Amino acid sequence: MKKKAKVVTNMKIRHKFKTYLLIVILPLIILSIIYWLHLEKSIQKERQEQAEWAGSVYQEYIDQVIGETKKKLELLSLSSSVLYMEDEKTEHLMEWIKDTDPRYAGVYWISMDGVSLSGTNKNLYHYYLIEQDDINRAIVTQRAAVAEGKALNNTGFNYFSIFAPILDDEKRAHGFLLAHIRLDHMEKILNILIPDQTLKLETSDHIQVLSMNAESTTRDSKWVEVPLTEVDWTLSVKKPDTLNTNTMNVFFMFVFFIFFFTHMIYTFVEELLVRREEKKQKALIEKQKINFVGTLAASTAHEIKNPLTGIKGLIQLLVEKHPEEQDQFYYSVIMKEIERINSIVSEFLILGKPLARNLTTYDVRSIIAELRPIIESEARHFKMEVAWNIVKQPIWVRCTKDQLKQIILNTAKNGFEAMKDGELLSIRIYHENEQAKIDIIDIGQGLNEKDIDKVFEPFYTSKKEGTGLGLFVCKRIIESFDGTIELTSKPHIGTTVTITLPLLTNHP
Repeated sequence: MKKKAKVVTNMKIRHKFKTYLLIVILPLIILSIIYWLHLEKSIQKERQEQAEWAGSVYQEYIDQVIGETKKKLELLSLSSSVLYMEDEKTEHLMEWIKDTDPRYAGVYWISMDGVSLSGTNKNLYHYYLIEQDDINRAIVTQRAAVAEGKALNNTGFNYFSIFAPILDDEKRAHGFLLAHIRLDHMEKILNILIPDQTLKLETSDHIQVLSMNAESTTRDSKWVEVPLTEVDWTLSVKKPDTLNTNTMNVFFMFVFFIFFFTHMIYTFVEELLVRREEKKQKALIEKQKINFVGTLAASTAHEIKNPLTGIKGLIQLLVEKHPEEQDQFYYSVIMKEIERINSIVSEFLILGKPLARNLTTYDVRSIIAELRPIIESEARHFKMEVAWNIVKQPIWVRCTKDQLKQIILNTAKNGFEAMKDGELLSIRIYHENEQAKIDIIDIGQGLNEKDIDKVFEPFYTSKKEGTGLGLFVCKRIIESFDGTIELTSKPHIGTTVTITLPLLTNHP
């Protein structure tokens, strides 16, 4: 027995584990993976858009600096041609250009060979500041250009060069006006525009011009490239890291919500399974109880009824032999109790054996016509009144007449017992939706919802002397007729018992 109980316990544990796995663990894993992929995709898209936006802001600023410088140098180169070789005026002009814009590290007068002749920084005099390829390009286009040579360092900050040809009246170049653009100043402005953003600026030859917050880059860093319009350079903006604290918080909140939700479902399912198991166990117990009572009834009912019949006959002889009033009272009590015992035994007999479906066709009105005097007699006994509402058309059903009569009589008697003196019991016979219906309505104390659910259970009774089998037996009999019996009730308002049977519409 212990081994069997242990096996059953292990089976229950395995069943619970499988249920938990299917309802909680697997959905949690699957939904978490799906959400993580969705979150990762959304974050990647958001980071891409953020990097593209930052790149567009930076690109606009850098192009603006280069474009404005080009235009300014081209404009100044026109006036510079008249100052050619006038050192004092030339140096004054270049100092003025440098002082008017903090972006300039220096401004220089360059010869056709690319050598500085004068400028704001004398340390760079006679240095080659422009390479020949850049000179040739500017002479051909006759427009300002960005020097593609390697950036020079001076006084602790980096710069790159923009220069414009100085043309005479015949559009011939006889020198260049060059400006050094401060990269440290540009980096400062870029940091103000969008703080803590990582970027790098490279020439077409992959020479790095500018780098900002490069220490945050790794081998796995992703970049968005934005080409500049004013120069053949590429601006690269790093995508922000996809995995950050906020992202993980969102993900863990989602996982917690899914776990909480699936756990609620698991709890609900377990509750349903427990209730179903309890219902099955309850039904099994009730079935075993009924089978036990049936077996007991089958073996003892006849032995009880036979002595009762003899006792009843002897009591009737004694009634005739002793006419005294006191004796008659005692005999009447004995006869009443014998009838009660006989009724209980009869209920046990019905409970203990299968109901034979030996059905016959009857008009319900004819059965009621036979019952009517008995029910009205019972009403007078209980000092009640009965109201009848019976349709004129025949209502044909298939049933066992005596059993249906007994059900209607017992139900009416229950109604009388639930009411006070002088109150009204209503009996209604009608048909509805191809069904024959019998309503027995009292205006007694009524029942609450908790008791309504139990009235058709065996051995449940609210009477002091009841067996709790009456309505259960009625239900069994009605169901053997393919019908139903239902009870609706409200406390202090009354109770309605509705018997429903299939209506025979094709009966002649």
